[in-house]
Amino acid sequence: MKKLLIALTLTLGYFGAVAQSSSQCARALSQAELAFEQGRLSDIINNYSDANSGFTKCLDNDVFSIEEEIRAYKLLTKAYLFQDNEEKAEEMFVKLLKVDKEHQLSPEDPAELYLLKDKFKTEPILRIAIRGGFNKTLPKVIQEFNTFQSGSKRYNEKGNDTGLGVGFWAEVLAERHLTKGIEVAAGLQYRITTYEIEGEMIVNDLNYVAKNTSNMLRVPILVRYSLNYDSKDDDGNRVGFLPYAFIGGSFDLTLSAKYIDARRTGGTAYTLPVSSADLKAESQVRSSNISILAGIGSRFRIGRAEVDFFSIELRYDNSLLNYINPDNRWANEDLNYGVGHVEDDLTLNTLSISFGYTRSLYIPRKRKQYR
Repeated sequence: MKKLLIALTLTLGYFGAVAQSSSQCARALSQAELAFEQGRLSDIINNYSDANSGFTKCLDNDVFSIEEEIRAYKLLTKAYLFQDNEEKAEEMFVKLLKVDKEHQLSPEDPAELYLLKDKFKTEPILRIAIRGGFNKTLPKVIQEFNTFQSGSKRYNEKGNDTGLGVGFWAEVLAERHLTKGIEVAAGLQYRITTYEIEGEMIVNDLNYVAKNTSNMLRVPILVRYSLNYDSKDDDGNRVGFLPYAFIGGSFDLTLSAKYIDARRTGGTAYTLPVSSADLKAESQVRSSNISILAGIGSRFRIGRAEVDFFSIELRYDNSLLNYINPDNRWANEDLNYGVGHVEDDLTLNTLSISFGYTRSLYIPRKRKQYR
């Protein structure tokens, strides 16, 4: 019990000291702002230059809140500007930008501060976007093939044993803003696609089901245009809703492709052996492909500084090359004559919806013409 009381006393003492320190720092900042209004710039600068002053200790020991830290560095920037110490003003402004990445000036700020900001690049050097979602595979048949006993085929119908061809994907993109809402992005994507086929035999009321799934590593490159990128509302705040559209292309590598379900029903049942289910091993699918892509979406500014984004996106990918390797179409006799299925020439296209998070990366730096 005695130890508990001691611990409680120390804890309360700690929080009391923090609260007192925070209150003293808030008072020191208010006094510095009052000194600025009264034109006592030297008092502010001398106070900051003194390592033992309360104002300096509040900055060095992270006692200020984020908002107070922004006020403090902005105050110091203006004080050095009005004393014609441009080097120190730039140093304080860089510290301000490290706290508030894309600091927005207000109409009350002096023209000198606007001129100083124009010397710096305050936009992010790069954005990293992480996105994931669901895709609906939309096979487009180029030419149909059948064995002597096969009849009609149906793709991705919600029938007896087939599903809807829903897969998953995730990607990481590096994004860079060029100008006026135009951005470029490139990265890596991992995609799982699947399509299901129901087929009918010509004789004896036999049917079959074949479900093909593939894992792909893709390298998408795209160009995006965002509305409202630099727009502000009537109060001077950045617009938080940024709808966009994009186009691009992708180089696709097929990592794996196999039948996860292939069987004939009716009469004498037959299931494709596991040893015959790997299309990639038998070279029955292309090892690489090329796609074009387009989509629409919207980003929403999030966080205190509103420099990061949450996004939702609708995308269509159109494969340009045949998914099947026609030279080895008939290589799998267990599939062709046991199950009764032959792969058609087709392209694997997908419609997808995704959700993502974008992180902005900053390095405050002066523009080249001012170096």
